[in-house]
Order: sequence, then C-alpha cells, then structure tokens
Amino acid sequence: MKFNAKKLLLVSSIAAALAGCSNSSDDKNDSISIDLRLMETTDIHTNVMPYNYFESAEHNEVNLPDWGLARTSLVIAQTRKEVANSMLFDNGDLIQGSPMGDYMAALGAEHLRGDTHPVYKAMNYLEYDAANLGNHEFNYGLEYLDEALKGSEFPYVGANVWKADDSLEKVSDAVEECEVRITEDFYDTAEHMYDPYVILEREFIGDDGKAHTVKVGVIGFTPPDIMGWDAAHLVCNVVVSDIKKTAEHYVPIMKAEGADVVVAIPHSGLNNNDDEFAENASLHLGYVDGIDAIMFGHDHRDFPNSTGEYGDIPNVDAEKGLINGIPAVMPGYWGAKLGVIDLKLNSSDGGKTWTVDHTQSTAELRSLVEGSDAAVEDLVETEHVGTVEYMADSIADIDVNMNSFFPQVVPDLSIQVVNEAQLHQLNKWKAEGEFADASDDAIFLSVSAPFKSGRNGGQDYTNIQEGELTNASVADIYVFDNNTPAVLKMTGTDMKRWIEWVNSNAYRSLPLSAGETFLVEEFPGYNFDAFFGGFSDNGEGLLKYKVNVENDSRFTDIDGFRYTETDNEQLVELTYNGVEIADDAEIYVITNNYRASNSGMPGVDNAVMVKEEFAFNNRELVQFYLADRLAEQEGTTLSFPNAKVFELEAPNTASVAFASATLEEGFRCATNQITGLSTEGEETTKEGTQGFTEYHFNFDYSGEFNCEAK
Repeated sequence: MKFNAKKLLLVSSIAAALAGCSNSSDDKNDSISIDLRLMETTDIHTNVMPYNYFESAEHNEVNLPDWGLARTSLVIAQTRKEVANSMLFDNGDLIQGSPMGDYMAALGAEHLRGDTHPVYKAMNYLEYDAANLGNHEFNYGLEYLDEALKGSEFPYVGANVWKADDSLEKVSDAVEECEVRITEDFYDTAEHMYDPYVILEREFIGDDGKAHTVKVGVIGFTPPDIMGWDAAHLVCNVVVSDIKKTAEHYVPIMKAEGADVVVAIPHSGLNNNDDEFAENASLHLGYVDGIDAIMFGHDHRDFPNSTGEYGDIPNVDAEKGLINGIPAVMPGYWGAKLGVIDLKLNSSDGGKTWTVDHTQSTAELRSLVEGSDAAVEDLVETEHVGTVEYMADSIADIDVNMNSFFPQVVPDLSIQVVNEAQLHQLNKWKAEGEFADASDDAIFLSVSAPFKSGRNGGQDYTNIQEGELTNASVADIYVFDNNTPAVLKMTGTDMKRWIEWVNSNAYRSLPLSAGETFLVEEFPGYNFDAFFGGFSDNGEGLLKYKVNVENDSRFTDIDGFRYTETDNEQLVELTYNGVEIADDAEIYVITNNYRASNSGMPGVDNAVMVKEEFAFNNRELVQFYLADRLAEQEGTTLSFPNAKVFELEAPNTASVAFASATLEEGFRCATNQITGLSTEGEETTKEGTQGFTEYHFNFDYSGEFNCEAK
C-alpha cells in the first residue's frame, strides 16, 4: 500500500477552506455527542484456556488460573452490555508464549492451511474489530505467521513493518548488506508487509437516539527490535521503521482520508526516553497530533495504576490513564485484565464530522469475574487436549526439583540446566574446529537467566517438582522459544563489567534505606544473568565468583543502557579452576541472540560476536543436551549437582527480605531444604502488585542449595 501524503493533505486543506466559505449553522440541533467504548486485550500469548499446563489435571480441576481469554470473554461481554457503542482490539503477542502456542508451532504452517489457529477461533467468536502485530508474532517465521493470520476474520495493522526491496537505499554498498536507510522518501516508496492502518466505518448511537456513521482509524506498531530478536526470519526480508516517525507520517493521511477518531495500538511499553527506534515508544505517541487513544502493551504491566512506577515521566498521569492528556490503557498480560477507554465524541454539524473531547474521556482496567466462557473453551477443545498430551511426554527422571524461586540469592538449577546445555553445544563446536584461533588458555563459558521469575504474578515461576522432566518442563525452564544461540568473544574485564552490571541492577547496596527492598523489583528476572563454567574432574564447579552487596554499586543513574560508571566494585572474587581470571583473559561466552544484541550493555558493549546459529533455538539446545546425556548412560535418571557458582557476601547484615513465589513448593524449599532461606508465609507485593510471599535470606551458603524431589 503506497500513499502520497502531500497530495492528500492538499486535498484536505482545500476541502476545509471550501467548507469554511459555506453557510454555517449555530442550531443546537446540530450538536450531537456519542459515547464510544474501546476495549483492549494484549499479550495473550496463546493463553486461551484458563489452564496451567505446567500443573497436573488434578490441580487444574480445583484451581482456576487468573488468566485465559475464555475468562476475559465474560468481562468483554459484561463491558459491552453496559453501553450502546463499543469496539474491541488486540495489541499483539498472541500466537506464542504458552504450551498451546508451542504445540501449534510444532504442528507447523502446513497444519494451519487446513485448520484455524485456536486464538482466532476464540477471537472471531468474540468479534474483534482489529488487531496489531506484536514482536512474538514473528518468532515462528513469516510463513507460519501468514498462515495463522489467514484465520483472522478481522483486519491486522502493522505500520512500521515493510518489505525488504533491492530498490531501497541501502546503508552500505556491501554485497550482503540488507540494512535500509530510512529517509522521508522511504515512506512514499517502500511497500508495506501488512496494512499500516485501517479506517473502519461504524454506525454508533448518539445522544439524540439516532445512528450516525463514524470513521475509526486504527494504526498499529511493533518494536523495531524484532530485527535483532528474530533476525533469522527477518533480516533481508523485512525493514522496520521508527514508531513515532511512522505515526507522524500516517496519522495526517488517516485524518485526510476521513478518520474521525484515531486509535493507536502500539505493541510498545511506556518509559521516559526520546530514543529513535525505541522499543518502548508509547510515550512518543502521546505527542503525535491526531491520536485520540493509545491502547498499548508489550511489557506486561498495568496502566492506569496507582503504584507510582510511572511517576517520574512528565505529562503522564498513571492514575487517570493519560499520556500527555490522551487516554491510554495497557491491560497486563494473558487476558487477566481488560483495558477500557470511554471516548466522548462531539459533532457540531449534525454528525458529518466528529471530534474527540479528551478531557471528557476516561481510561480504566477491569479484572476478571467468576467463571469461564464454556463457548470459548469448546472452540479450542481439540487443541487443548493435544497440548496436554504433548506437554506430558516424558524425557527423563531427575534426582532433584528445579525451580526459579530464589535465583538472585542462591545459585539456581533452572538456570544451570540451560547453561549446561549451552556450554555442551559450545564445546561441541570447539571440538568440530570452531574457534580455531582461540588461545590455548582461552576460557569457555555460558550465561543464562531465569526466564520465569514472577514477571506475571506470584505463581509465574519454574516449578518442576515431580522428579521428572517432560516437554512441559523444558518449556517451563526456557520460556522464550525464539531465542537462538550466539557466541561472544570478550576479555576478563568485559566479563567483570557484565557481572557488575547485573549486580548494580539487581541489588540495592546494604544497608538499605527506609522503605527500600533488597532486590530491585523493576529489574526483570530474565535479565539476571548467571555465568557457568562446567565441572572439574572431581565434580566441583569450575567458575566461582563472590559479590559483596555492602559495597557501593559500580553503575549508577541507570536508565536503560544509559548510566554512570564508577570505580566501585561489588565483585570481590572471580576464579576459574581456582585461578583468578585476569583482566586480559580470552573468554568465549555462549548466550542467546537477545542478550548478544544488547550492544549498549556493559560487558557486551566491547565484545565481538564470533558465531550466530539460526538452525535451532536455545530451548532445543536443552532438549539436545538431555538426549545426549541419556545416550551416554544407562537408565533414565539424570543427576544435577549444583555448581554453586556465586555467593553473596554481607558481613554486617543479618538478613534481607525479598518477594517471591506464592507456592507451597516455595515454602517447602525455603523452610527446611535450602540453607539460608526462611519464610513465615507473609503476603507482600512486588512492584506494587499483590500476590507474592516474603522470604528472608541470611547469606549462609554452608549447606544445601537444591530442593529435594518429593
């Protein structure tokens, strides 16, 4: 779809001038208002059924999860009934992110040619008006996405996603260079991958009791970062433009085409930045003239809210749900909430044209009600049963439990298993002749993080407790099935800065000030990187490091990857095989492509990427590793000793408290299993969100780090 913005704006200006020359009427009968309700879901991640696939059928029979589009359906129906005029939108991250998404992806694009994806079976029934593409829509490749979208009976928008074209101006003349230079001319010459926007004509009832035609323009955006996150699928196939600049280009065109209302549905979070190509650019859209409502998503938070987390952003009223005066909502994740914006539309010419009164418009979030919509559940029953069976397939027995309840204070097996798998692959590549230029004393390591650590509530933790690894267990350990492995070459100095960066973000230096928590709650668990170096011949972890959290942080004034770097050091010991790692040590680290692409992050900023592998993902590495280990031994039981890689030190501190899982297994592990931990089961909050439990840690590492299998 191509447009000439200048011509359209000229036509619009002439029309407006002619209208100004005609006779106007001040007759009060020409004044009409319409109340229009907009509803939004976001980050469903294929959670259609209210069912926890990581728990048993017996558990699910008596525990109805606080998520699932089948539950949101009841809120949608109730919210619709309250008003005469409403529309429903989805913000994206829809087809990936849950066991049902994994199961459908395993069936592949060919299956979708004959059967509608379950998310669209549900959403077509719910009569969505339009939807936007999130970043996770691209995880399974463009072919899979295209086949999935064919099942949608409502339009999709993606204004900043374009087709790669050899005719576009390249950043470089290099033969294999695919990066395009995005200039003003780009928007008039490039071809979209998807419709940039739609203008939906709807009949709404006004306060005069009559039906009036209103044109609602809907424009969507995805994070520009998809070019790094899903490079294997997108590089040389797709071009992505900046969210704000794209909006500034298209919103005037939408208005010129007659849009009375413009609704932006960016899959993009909210923070205080002015960066071009920003991942989280919803703030920017509040300053684009012509946008009347912002229905955003991506970072799994609630907006509006009263937690104070957006209090430092100018012109953002989080309690009222306003971004620079424009009503805005972000309804969390997994269908646990519904975003609702009520717009006040006014016409002074009998309904010929409409304007939005933002001062009389409101924003709110609505929580789930009791029960679940049986009609939605019935629509996806086949896929649900298939998912349950797929997730239950057994891989191996294990001798310990694995969970991600305490990874910031105790070396964590759920991270270590991923690290073992990655390092296993790295050593395979090395044995095959990769890294032939490596010095004889080069150190080969892995780094990973806990991908389920409470981001989505007090039960959103890896929790493998039956002494068995299944397909569900692997998904529980490694949530992001779009990550692919990458290898960075760095120095000892780089590694130390990386660890200090994690320390500075994850911990507040002790002693704490009044009201502070030990863990920096807004620092996502999936960014808490833990290194691993394998085991020595006598079964000891080769890599060891100690962190003194009473020392001041090395990095301060952190805002994204902007920071102040000091001479402070919390890392007081870093050894490999008992020898201190030198600043000039040569180190090869295997991680995932997401982390390797964080070129502004200390530790990664000076590293060199020496290998990327797109043939398989990091979750598959875990499966390969388990298969290799089983093939090397007799029996199906795998042992997992804890490498005890890191220790926290706090010589003058008796104990610290932190928020973690509200799960019986967490209580059991903390009260009589893992040294240094305790809990009385007190309720607490995390980032202002209810539903967590308070735990205590006393820096004792003298005993057991693992939680035994029941």
